[in-house]
Amino acid sequence: MFYLRHRYKSLNANFKLRTLVVQIGPNEKGIMATKKVADMVFANSELAKTYIEFRPSPPDSLIKKVIESVREKRPSPLQLCVDVGCGSGQSTEQLATSFENVIGVDVSPDQLEVARSRNTFKNISYREGSAYSIPVDSSSVDLVSVCAAVHWFDMKPFYAEVDRVLQPGGILACYSYHGCSPVYQGQSFRKEFLEIWDRLNEYWSEGHNHLRTDYSELPQLYSEDFLLRGFSVEQDVSLDTVIGYMWSWSALTKKRQKEGDEAADRFVQDCRDRLLSAMGTQETNPPMKRRYDYFLRLWRKPVS
Repeated sequence: MFYLRHRYKSLNANFKLRTLVVQIGPNEKGIMATKKVADMVFANSELAKTYIEFRPSPPDSLIKKVIESVREKRPSPLQLCVDVGCGSGQSTEQLATSFENVIGVDVSPDQLEVARSRNTFKNISYREGSAYSIPVDSSSVDLVSVCAAVHWFDMKPFYAEVDRVLQPGGILACYSYHGCSPVYQGQSFRKEFLEIWDRLNEYWSEGHNHLRTDYSELPQLYSEDFLLRGFSVEQDVSLDTVIGYMWSWSALTKKRQKEGDEAADRFVQDCRDRLLSAMGTQETNPPMKRRYDYFLRLWRKPVS
């Protein structure tokens, strides 16, 4: 526990919440409109590395379903996928074998630096951009993918940009998860985990409410609209890994910024104590499994 606490104190010592201004397209007068984007999570290369260590990658079954959906109306070989909000590139890499080219797009140069440093695929490139200004040509994309990020977006300008870049028959695929389910000796402690999540409600963004409803309440983009569940990934971890995942939360970062290091440390220690008590173990870092249950929302652009 000391290692995690010390590590994240060091990470947050000089970490300030930043605001980015991005273009979201011309307004009704033809003037380029802009939008302020709170970048409290992504604009930090060290935090990007913790995402790689503590955040999951989508299950292969989910990626397979997405690709199958694209291939229903788009000719092979599939030419271009754009992964919006790609961060450190974990989900981007899973798409490389199915497209001639994959472009990861993110607002954070720091996240993109980490993604490029990890990239081993010749057909993946990373570009700075935003959900409202995707740096590709109109009608050029077979798939726009968004992993664990669309709940940060302003949907109206994002949908307009998706409609611009997608080819007819192309797919917008948005997928994520709502926290994790710690499993100890065969018993799930998801209820206790979600209670911890809810204790930070004042610090979660409004868009995070979409995670509670499995993206079912996202506004409709096209008439072909699918919501799919049942995609899971499970890992053998320890309690420290679950705690590390908590430290990567934007809400906890904001709590630390507002209330200070000691308040954040007390919160996390209390979370650890509650989980250990519920598990009924005297171990301080028991081995366990960590399960993430993903959901997937798909829209297909009309062919004509």
